[in-house]
Amino acid sequence: MMNEKELELELKNHRLTKSQKKILGILRERGQKGVTPKQLLTEVPFAPRTVRYALRRLLKKKLIRRIPCLLDMRQWIYIPA
Repeated sequence: MMNEKELELELKNHRLTKSQKKILGILRERGQKGVTPKQLLTEVPFAPRTVRYALRRLLKKKLIRRIPCLLDMRQWIYIPA
């Protein structure tokens, strides 16, 4: 995982929305433990569609990764890249 200075430089290259910044911050706080989209919805004031869109854009920019949830294979766990 990147340190704070490297992260700031990397984020300046990507133009992130408010929702993407908030979600990325939560994922960085949780670390490698990860978060499911349902857990994210309880922590952010955004609509479910906004959370899904932000996660999709962060994945495309390779700022986060997703892994299958071993407790419920229907869900994904998102972790910082």
